[in-house]
Amino acid sequence: MRRFTIPPITISLDGAKATILEISKVALDEETKFYIVTCYVEYNNYKSKTFTLQVSNNKELIEKLRCEIAKMKWMIRLGHTYLFERIK
Repeated sequence: MRRFTIPPITISLDGAKATILEISKVALDEETKFYIVTCYVEYNNYKSKTFTLQVSNNKELIEKLRCEIAKMKWMIRLGHTYLFERIK
């Protein structure tokens, strides 16, 4: 039995919210497959632009989302809030 989740879904990760808007499967051949995940991150009343991640499984998705969240936190702490949309 396969488990399907219909986007958009929001997950909490490292004090931020990551919203997954779309997941597209890409199969180059029978052995090589990966997914293109379209998402954005919200943290401390700021929202990132929509971006894509290329992943092969859920573990890699979580790792890459953690990296994007860390970059966002760092940019906000450095005062580069112009890169993000202010929310609330």
